[in-house]
Amino acid sequence: MKALLPSLFLLLPLAAQADWYQAEGSAPLGLGAETARQQALEQALTDALLQAGASLTTVQSVTDGTLSGQRLDIAAQGELMDYVILDERRSQGRLWLTLRADIWPNERVQPQCTGRYRPGLTLSAFPLLRPEQGSIGQIFELGTAVTARLAQHLATSVNLMTQLPHQLTTDSRLPRSPGLRQGSDVLAQQQQSRLLLSGVIDDISMAEGNWMEWRFSELPRQFGLSVTLEDSLTGERLLQQHYQATSPWSFDKHAKVRVHEQGFWQSAYGQSADQLLKRVARDVINAQSCMKAIGHILQQSEEGILMDLGRQAGIQPGDRFTLIHRRQLQPGYYSETSSQAQFVVQQSHTDYSLLTPADAVARQIRISPGDMLTSVK
Repeated sequence: MKALLPSLFLLLPLAAQADWYQAEGSAPLGLGAETARQQALEQALTDALLQAGASLTTVQSVTDGTLSGQRLDIAAQGELMDYVILDERRSQGRLWLTLRADIWPNERVQPQCTGRYRPGLTLSAFPLLRPEQGSIGQIFELGTAVTARLAQHLATSVNLMTQLPHQLTTDSRLPRSPGLRQGSDVLAQQQQSRLLLSGVIDDISMAEGNWMEWRFSELPRQFGLSVTLEDSLTGERLLQQHYQATSPWSFDKHAKVRVHEQGFWQSAYGQSADQLLKRVARDVINAQSCMKAIGHILQQSEEGILMDLGRQAGIQPGDRFTLIHRRQLQPGYYSETSSQAQFVVQQSHTDYSLLTPADAVARQIRISPGDMLTSVK
């Protein structure tokens, strides 16, 4: 695998010279020193690529907290030229590597989306698909712990507005795209959450094992997670992906494991699951990075138009929007007509903005209930 690593390409901002990126990777020592070192190296290099702006859109499998056996879709805008290992240590049964990667830009490729728009996102609880699989370790609350952990990874990079204590399920009775989930219109219009991230933990199975295996070895345990990211305004699925990890279960067979405590997340299995959740967070961030801002018009007055997007969504004074006439035909079906009229943001507050007409067409146009604004890129 090492010989193939320098051929990985990534998205980078255009530059005249190479940039250095520092990253860390780890792998269980139970795999053997050489295998652990190789997997930790691959993980650190992948993290360096992602730091540099790579668009990692496919992660089919994660084993022992490291990428393995999957296809990486990394768009080409730069090349990994070299790396230097800065530190190598062993801790908590894992081998840790810290490295610095030298990444050279490819000027022939366009840069990735860099917009400021941060659509509101609601995170639905991730339940256990097969709760009986949680009997070993009594980890029936793993779904709640995983949802909270993913929220931590998302919080610094997305506009996470709401965490729901229950799961939102697809309502097939609604006359609309089957991908649009029940309650998403409420999220979009009342809570300003345009995106809905939901999922299910579908595999935490492990072999029962005999007493010899439990006494003298650490049995492997699965961690499978399926996630869906949807645009509640359109019903479009922006991300639908299954992630799978396998890692040693280091706890006693009859122990009650506290999945909300740091001891679990510092175990080999917890760290493997956490690495997978970081991949999920990166895929979610990439999936929403190129979206155009769409705001609802709250009211029109002599001072201008009030829109339900503000600084929290990345809207700033000077941003331009065009008008969309939207008329409901029946529940779930709308007629939309784009207008050439442009409006410019004059004031941006936490959760709303004030816009004024930017041209003669906008000054003469009539606003109707249900009309929306979309950003001009």
